[in-house]
Amino acid sequence: MKPEYLQLLCCPDCQGNLNLSGECNADGKLESGLLTCRSCERCFPIRGFIPRFFESSFYADSFGPQWKTFAKTQLDSRQTRESEIRFESEIDWRESELSGKTIIELGSGAGRFVDVVSRLKPKLAIGLDASDAVDAAQANLGDRDNVFIVQADIFKPPFRSGSFDFAYSIGVMHHTPDPPGAFRKMVELTKLNGRVGVSLYEISLYERPNLNSLKVSTVELLWAVNMWRCEFFRAITTRIPESWFLAYCKYFVPVLHWVNKIPVLGNVRYLFPATCYKHLPVGWSMVDTHDTYATKIVHQYRHKDVFQWFLRNGLHSIVVNNGRAGWVSLTGTKSPAALVEEMQRAIKEQPLGPGQVGSFTPSATTI
Repeated sequence: MKPEYLQLLCCPDCQGNLNLSGECNADGKLESGLLTCRSCERCFPIRGFIPRFFESSFYADSFGPQWKTFAKTQLDSRQTRESEIRFESEIDWRESELSGKTIIELGSGAGRFVDVVSRLKPKLAIGLDASDAVDAAQANLGDRDNVFIVQADIFKPPFRSGSFDFAYSIGVMHHTPDPPGAFRKMVELTKLNGRVGVSLYEISLYERPNLNSLKVSTVELLWAVNMWRCEFFRAITTRIPESWFLAYCKYFVPVLHWVNKIPVLGNVRYLFPATCYKHLPVGWSMVDTHDTYATKIVHQYRHKDVFQWFLRNGLHSIVVNNGRAGWVSLTGTKSPAALVEEMQRAIKEQPLGPGQVGSFTPSATTI
């Protein structure tokens, strides 16, 4: 951590100013030290260059071992540019927009998207994560002058409202207990006329053609069965010791990864908890199996649900991005108060079925 970052931080509990104690190294960074709130006197340690405002949560704990084990797997390399492709298709902010700006990612994991963003010349790219995946992110990106890694709860971020030009979250909020609440926090962190982006699991992974047919309906049924299969296995894998399932991902999933490349025989992978790829390195199958089956919470959404989140939080210029099947990805701009009032007319509750009176508001879309 650089001492100059103190001006960005505040106490996550009372939003009070912080005092900093510790010695900088030759690069002008603090490897260890202490942050103390001037108002409530709470103390927060700095370890390994990272300020630690939060160190455990039931919904995020599985991601720490995951990203510390597979720290570099999803960083772009000569083999793949998957992270760049996902950022472009799901958020699509360009260097001309991000250059010289301050950006935060909520749920940064090992830093795969902070890596992409930091190369687009922002003034500062902040990666916030609740788990000790921050240690992997710091090891990957800590040598970059425009990267700052923070360990904190997404629901109690140690930053004041309106601090950032851009804020985004990719593939994370659906693993929290309250995704709409996490989204609201992200909007609060953004400046007026700042930009917000989010990418979440879609209700169906099936890239469904528009023309209905018996074949299409059959494939859709098989996708539904596959989702049932995933939840069946998750009822087991989320309860076994973390070290056991991590070993399963490291030593058995690679076997399924290679079997999956064999026609017909590859279907055997469906008998096991596994996410296997034919066109990506084996490490991706290992890490995504862990990501799918070890996480405690999974929410899924439709684009129209998340569109209502944007409206309810006063965002305009909302864009539904054309990402891959399986992802709901939108961006928008934080509106001035006058425009927010005008947009209230567009907020609608979903009506009930034919012949029923009233409206249906799923808890997942209530803000």
